[in-house]
Amino acid sequence: MNTTHTYPAQWFIVLITLFLCSSVKAQTKYTLSYFTTTAQANSPLLNDYNNQVISNKIDSAKLRAAYGFIVTGEANAGYAPNISGWGYDNALTNGQSLFAGVKVVKEFISRNNLNTRLKAYDAGIAQILAQKNLSIQTLNKQITDQYIATYTSQQKYELSREIIGLLNQEDMILKKLTRQSVFKQTDYLTFKVTLQQNELTLQQQQAEWQSNYALLNYLSGIVDTRFPPLDAPSFDKVLFATDFKQSVYTRIFEADSMKIKNDSEIIQYNYRPKITGFSDGGYQSSLIQTPYRNFGLGMGVGVSIPIYNGHQKKMLLQQNQLALQTRQKYLEQTKRQYQQQIFQIQNQMEQYHKMLEMANQQINYARTLVEANAKQLPTGDIRMVDFILSINNLLSLKGNIIQYNATLFNLQNQMQYLIIQ
Repeated sequence: MNTTHTYPAQWFIVLITLFLCSSVKAQTKYTLSYFTTTAQANSPLLNDYNNQVISNKIDSAKLRAAYGFIVTGEANAGYAPNISGWGYDNALTNGQSLFAGVKVVKEFISRNNLNTRLKAYDAGIAQILAQKNLSIQTLNKQITDQYIATYTSQQKYELSREIIGLLNQEDMILKKLTRQSVFKQTDYLTFKVTLQQNELTLQQQQAEWQSNYALLNYLSGIVDTRFPPLDAPSFDKVLFATDFKQSVYTRIFEADSMKIKNDSEIIQYNYRPKITGFSDGGYQSSLIQTPYRNFGLGMGVGVSIPIYNGHQKKMLLQQNQLALQTRQKYLEQTKRQYQQQIFQIQNQMEQYHKMLEMANQQINYARTLVEANAKQLPTGDIRMVDFILSINNLLSLKGNIIQYNATLFNLQNQMQYLIIQ
């Protein structure tokens, strides 16, 4: 009987469960993206930028409300006594007064004027988002730098463990051969010193690896005392850097320019006539004659026309133009630095690729030599000094390869996150 046809729903649920379990396992893997994503989530600076965006949106809503109808309830009472002719003139004060009512005020503004003022908040949000993007790149680069340092120290630690494992295997053989007088006691002691030196180096590299790992967790905002192995860092864009027109620096310039131009338009509107309408209704009386009839309403219009203020408008517009020219000069300099940095990184990457290729060719010979020497040890056909020298050469070449890869990782990190200092 075929159970797969009898219980298709059960088999489907099992497959989905296995898929979800594997997905959760993959998500908890200690990769570069895990640390950068966690660092962004824990960053108070990025959270500050998010709150600034929300605050600007609130300010935009407040501005709309400020140019709408403003309704207030008011009440005031006054009494000015006049005794034997001494006191305020009753013709002016009525002796006593009472007002209670509602006042409505509105400043009339054109739609273009209001939209221009609202654009100031859109420009502010664009500036915040541009700075946030730069902060994200800076944070990612910082985390990646530390990730590479941690991964490099991890590789050096693993290399030392590999070499010590090889030396421990040979130690048992050499100890036996020394007892059989195949090797001198001094030769064996020389080997033993080399083994102990590598064991000390292993402890130092373990301490360095764990120290770098702790710093990586610290920068990412992670509290963890474990040291699980890290994957090799991977980069999305390593051959071609982001075009400068699409870079964060161009976006910052565009946001700043939009803000400066919008400020110029607001200055123009600030020096146009302003019209304000107001109206009130309620009870206002001197309480002298027929106070029960003093319910009513009033309305009016106010006009403000700027005439002369020492040419401040012209000077403000000049300042804005100077600010725009300054930003343009900074952008041009940043573009030159950006392009020069790309050239330097590409040139360095090319050189290290060549060095890495040569080192990989040399290590094949070094590994073959160590294996051949290890086979000759039991027969005593090779000197102990030569065997140790071959191991040190292999260790040195592997260390160079680790360092070359670390340098390439750092160059790729710089290419992906081009930060102009």
